[in-house]
Amino acid sequence: MGRVVAAVVLALMLTGQQVLAAGFAVYEWSARGIALGGTTMARRPDASVVASNPAAMTGLNGTQVMTGLVGVAPMATVSIKGEESCDGETNVWLLPHAYAVKQLGERYWLGVGAFNRFGLGTEFDENWPGSDSVYFAGIKSVSLTPVLGMRLTDTWSIGLGAEANYFEFTQKKKVLGGAYDLEVQGDDVGVGVNLSTWYAPADWLSLGLIYRSAIDVHPRGDADSDVPAPYDDLLNGDADGEITLPDSWSLGMCITPMERLSVEVDVTRTGWSSYEELDIRINGINPSGPIVKDWKDAWRLGIGAEYALTPAWDLRAGYVYDETPIRTERADYMVPANDRQLFCAGLGWHDQAWSVDLGYTYLLINDRKGATIYGSGGTSETADFEDGDAHLLGLSLAYRF
Repeated sequence: MGRVVAAVVLALMLTGQQVLAAGFAVYEWSARGIALGGTTMARRPDASVVASNPAAMTGLNGTQVMTGLVGVAPMATVSIKGEESCDGETNVWLLPHAYAVKQLGERYWLGVGAFNRFGLGTEFDENWPGSDSVYFAGIKSVSLTPVLGMRLTDTWSIGLGAEANYFEFTQKKKVLGGAYDLEVQGDDVGVGVNLSTWYAPADWLSLGLIYRSAIDVHPRGDADSDVPAPYDDLLNGDADGEITLPDSWSLGMCITPMERLSVEVDVTRTGWSSYEELDIRINGINPSGPIVKDWKDAWRLGIGAEYALTPAWDLRAGYVYDETPIRTERADYMVPANDRQLFCAGLGWHDQAWSVDLGYTYLLINDRKGATIYGSGGTSETADFEDGDAHLLGLSLAYRF
């Protein structure tokens, strides 16, 4: 069990984990979750509830393990006022996941998971018109989460967990009028906690709730540029910054109107207002000063349905509306996004021991016109974000014993 999770932790750190997201949150934690629009907090659980609602582990028997992979192919177009439109570079980012849950007795369950909660991948041609702000931005983030589930009564359980979040940030841009390159990279590990509950007062109704704390990270690394003297001392050396990964509340309600059908509605509130500015310091100094972000708290609403077509096959579908935390008057080339809509579908097969799940999501980003982009030194320009979308395909394999 531990070897599976350890192998996926290593894979998460070695592969690209960036994904196009509202803000830079990631919710693609299993193939079943992708097919259901992430609505897995309150319904019949599988091992991936280590990520979505650890208290629901008490609905599992024996030992269960799961591993899988999600591929994400995003695209976006940016048009700067007075310039022609520029398409982002085409990439496919890979998101592995792994979970293990063990029942310790009639009242206690232990779980561990390795998955992505945050990620970002934005890449343009290095000579595009906005390259003085950014032409590459990447966030790699790996969450390692041990959790404990406790059954308090036949209908009520709680979960307690810790999270160690490895966070790596990379930014590349042009400086000194676009003549030279600057790359800044840093990483850190932050620690947070999660508290959850699962309540099933009737056969047809179950509820899930989870709180995830904010996590402070202080990425430290290097700044590397090809600028000549006398500016080389300003743009080469030790680099550092700090960011608070937001806290969040998620609530889910699942209704089973008939034996074969379950329908769940989830809502999440994420505290993105903690992201007030981007302040990257080189040798203790930010040469151009911090850039104000002023993000706002944002909501995510999802609905998902699962239908047992046969005793072995399940059909799934979902829809999500994901609100962006980025204000039009404080937009960002690093995260060229707006509110998102996700259209989801998938299927699953299972027997007594094995499960195989396949999930697909088409992610549509609403256009944004007249966004104000602030750069270094308080300069600004107007841009349109258009034709943003992504395809997500996930596969998960689980075993129970």
